[in-house]
Formats: sequence, C-alpha cells, structure tokens
Amino acid sequence: MTVHPSRHQQYLLVALFLLLIWPVAGLIAGWQWALFVPVWLVALWLSWRALAEPLFELVWDGQWLQWQGCRYQLGNKSRILPGVLSLELCPEPQESGAVSPRQLWLFSDALPPEHYRLLARAIHFLPPRH
Repeated sequence: MTVHPSRHQQYLLVALFLLLIWPVAGLIAGWQWALFVPVWLVALWLSWRALAEPLFELVWDGQWLQWQGCRYQLGNKSRILPGVLSLELCPEPQESGAVSPRQLWLFSDALPPEHYRLLARAIHFLPPRH
C-alpha cells in the first residue's frame, strides 16, 4: 500500500503555518516583517513541495503490518474516526525487553479506497486482547 499525502493533511499544514503567524505578529514590528515573511513563505513552499511525492509504503498481510522495516500488529487502541484511521502499532516481541507501541494516523484520502477499507475492516474485527 503506497501512502500518498492527503489534501486534508496539506490543509492542516497550511492552517498550522497560519496559526504560527498569529503569536509572532505581536512580537514583530515594522522592518522585522521583511525578514520573517520571506522565510515563512519559503518554509511553506518547501513543505508543500515535499508532500508531492509518496510518503511511505505499508505492507499488510492480514495480521502483520510492515512499516519502516519493522513488523507490527494492530493494537486494541486502534480506532476508525471520521476520515482518519488511528493505528496503534504493537511491535513484535523482542528478547531485549518490552517495546512501547507506536501511533500512526492515516487520513482517508492518503490511501486508495480499497486499502483504506481493508485496514478499517481489520480494526473493526480485531480480536479482543487482554
């Protein structure tokens, strides 16, 4: 499954950049805006451009999800939210000790619809773990 940047993610990024201006506006006066605005616009442009390429690959085999070279199982705290999958990724048990679970959020338009439904179905039918 190739995960692409979603439009929701891009709009959230722009909103966060705009929220950054609000507290800074009180600290900047006069000529200092000439320094801040170009840097802010370049950072926004670079962030937007970086989102044009695929983000990462996920491999789902029905029980294990492979991401960033590690294998994970979906945890009990994985949720289907409106437009978002919140995945709790529990790593394989290792001899070195307990490893804490990781959290991955996927917007609905970051995956093709059939892959999104496949992961949502896997979350919905998770066996209870204690």
